[in-house]
Amino acid sequence: MAKRGGTKHLKRIASPKAIPVHDRKERKWMIKAIGGPHPKKNSIPLGVLVRDVLKVATTLREVRKVLSNRLVLVDGKARTDEKFTVGLMDVVSFPKSGKNFRIVVDHKGRLLPVEISKEKAEMKICKVVKKHTIPGGKLNFTFHDGRNMLGDNHVRVGDSVLLTLSDGKMKNHLKRDKGSRCLVMEGTHAGKIVTLKDIIERKGGKPSEAIVQDSKEEFITVAKYLFVVDENFKGES
Repeated sequence: MAKRGGTKHLKRIASPKAIPVHDRKERKWMIKAIGGPHPKKNSIPLGVLVRDVLKVATTLREVRKVLSNRLVLVDGKARTDEKFTVGLMDVVSFPKSGKNFRIVVDHKGRLLPVEISKEKAEMKICKVVKKHTIPGGKLNFTFHDGRNMLGDNHVRVGDSVLLTLSDGKMKNHLKRDKGSRCLVMEGTHAGKIVTLKDIIERKGGKPSEAIVQDSKEEFITVAKYLFVVDENFKGES
């Protein structure tokens, strides 16, 4: 009889490049992410982040003990599943040690934790990826991490919003306009902080492109790769 459903296992050598591990050939298996707020190809399973990247634990058994004791917060909420997906801009906190990390992307397209202060850990930048009208005529925004929020027509798809994690309220609106400060999320120039100069609309269903400038050169990238950030945001250290 044919096998039905997907596999519950993931080999390290086949894991997404977004996961920053260096022992893909030395060890065989890796924790496989479940469906969550971020796509599997653009996220890190929480257990891998705690054990293999931050090295808070040394074994999967220790990871499960740490998580079950609710000692790890993601965006201010305790997460107990080692397969939970952690992605770009997520804030991972360890209240017992007082350490906080923000997930950023490096020049190789890998997701990396960067330590931040307690004050910065209370805020999160979210990119608007979808906007639609819901019953009652209200506008609903969907962000890159799956969360939703009601808003108005001043916010457009491609803009970013600075949220307070404690109450989920918008503190600042970051428009994707000329002169905006942006992080390149994917592609050849992933991880670069750039200034947006112009958006080029392409015909025939081709994706829009953006002319951007970093500290060294001007180049063109896909517009949807841009993530508008504020002046306080810092990329990989």
